[in-house]
Amino acid sequence: MQATEFVVDLANFQATQFVEKKLPDTLEANQAIFKIDKFSFTSNNITYAIVGDRIGYWKFFPTKEGYGIIPAWGFADVVVSNHPDIKVGERFYGYFPMASHLLVQANKVQPYGFMDSISHRTSLPPIYNYYTNVGQDPIHSPEQEDLQSIFRPLFTTSFLIDDLFYEQDYFGTQNIVITSASSKTAQALAFLLASRKKTQNLTISIIGLTSGNNEDFVKQLGWYDQVLSYDKIDQLDNNQPHAIVDFTGNHQTQYTLQTHLGMQLKYNCLVGLVDWQHLEGEKPLPKKGEFFFAPTYAEQRQKAWGPAGFQQRVGQAWQQFIVSVKDSLQIAEPVSNKGVEKLYLEMLGGKIDPKKGYMVSIQG
Repeated sequence: MQATEFVVDLANFQATQFVEKKLPDTLEANQAIFKIDKFSFTSNNITYAIVGDRIGYWKFFPTKEGYGIIPAWGFADVVVSNHPDIKVGERFYGYFPMASHLLVQANKVQPYGFMDSISHRTSLPPIYNYYTNVGQDPIHSPEQEDLQSIFRPLFTTSFLIDDLFYEQDYFGTQNIVITSASSKTAQALAFLLASRKKTQNLTISIIGLTSGNNEDFVKQLGWYDQVLSYDKIDQLDNNQPHAIVDFTGNHQTQYTLQTHLGMQLKYNCLVGLVDWQHLEGEKPLPKKGEFFFAPTYAEQRQKAWGPAGFQQRVGQAWQQFIVSVKDSLQIAEPVSNKGVEKLYLEMLGGKIDPKKGYMVSIQG
């Protein structure tokens, strides 16, 4: 059996290719092989690539020298198993390579899932190494697998940011500025902030920054109190304290926000790198923001709430979100081997319609 992998040249992200990897004919004890059915592809995957060296995303799925495999969230079926409690045909949700198959070393196996403890992943964040059996997953719905693949990992990040802001009393501000307001993670965060604002009678104002051509789409979502294009940042009231949640990574946007808000910028939360081609600029930034790494904060909340309590809270919020978002997102036609490079390059270039969600299935 062979795995087909979609790989990226680490020296030139524009260059890609497919490679074949032979899988073992005989599995060691507790190993299993997944046939990856489908996974989502969003701007979040581009962030994985951009910070791949810094945070270690290239380490999850090693491939040929000089190349990397971008991780993605999706669904896979067990096709071979040498673990007594993992059955052929079982379906799992988790963190997969952009590939057709994956070999895993199952550890801590429970009815609801297991941890992959294959040697090169043991030092990496556990949240990425866990595979959830869909038969035991309260969030799973067969009809909503595409939405789950697209939004669930992003939603968890947004859930954690919303929790951070609540726990920190919104950092002493009532104005929260969210950049790349049309991105999936920003949408989820705006929904969560708006929901908490409504149920708890908060006085916060949720402000979305977006490109001019996405302004109407962001406004019709109904979660932002104010929507501005990037060239109208000077309309923000710099007599009031603000916090920023930055999903773009755009240097000029950061510079403009920081210089306009000045001392009224109370917290600058750096999350994504949607506009990865403009991370640097000639003018130095007045302040450094604080990078938000979701796995670290998730571990803190799991310790505080317990794993079951954490999943329960995320699950409850997820069910409310999915009802609100399911009609606003159009799932595009599934992409296979022939179309994956085109989709990847369009996502890399920021040329994706925010109203659409994309699913990929690589055939071996």
